Amino acid sequence: MTKTLRFAGIACLAVAVVAVAASPVSAYCLTGVKWGSQGQIFYNSSGKVTSGQCATNLDSAVTGGIGAWGNMIRNAGATGNRPNRRDGKNVLGWAKLGGGTLGVTNYLSYGSPILSCGGNSFQSLFEADVRISTTYRWASGNGACPCAQGSAFFVDDVSTHEFGHVIGLCHSNQPAALMYPSFGVCENKGIGPDDTAGKNALCY
Repeated sequence: MTKTLRFAGIACLAVAVVAVAASPVSAYCLTGVKWGSQGQIFYNSSGKVTSGQCATNLDSAVTGGIGAWGNMIRNAGATGNRPNRRDGKNVLGWAKLGGGTLGVTNYLSYGSPILSCGGNSFQSLFEADVRISTTYRWASGNGACPCAQGSAFFVDDVSTHEFGHVIGLCHSNQPAALMYPSFGVCENKGIGPDDTAGKNALCY
């Protein structure tokens, strides 16, 4: 069984880049935005489901995805703000997501100044929020899957995938890439060469 990850960013830019990214040499794609200065990511732990989970510490597992991409974004601590609200704060949180969705990223504020990198131009990203599903059982990278509670999805991998969107990556067409748009049950994978090439193309 596989479940999908959704991305709600800049549709026109994402579609344009996906069309270019069909090359077998470079399968990553870029959304057309990037951070001009370090993004501060705040975490709201309310709403998470702790019973029946394989992961022993959901908070550290899910926030671990923030730092996985380097220092362009960082964990700025806890907040009471809810995700997917245009409030000037980048928020990671939990939500009931439909349609077999494990996680979703929303770009809420972007625009000028235009940033240049490697001959490409990007809009500045000012606010992006991430929601992780409360519907599914979660494992973490250091834990067993299946566990005593049963099969699960790796929350740290899903979080890292969503924060790939936050730094400016869209979905790869390479199944081995972390930025591939779906995960299988107990599928544990990290940032790979295709994902790193995408990050490097953003000049971080």
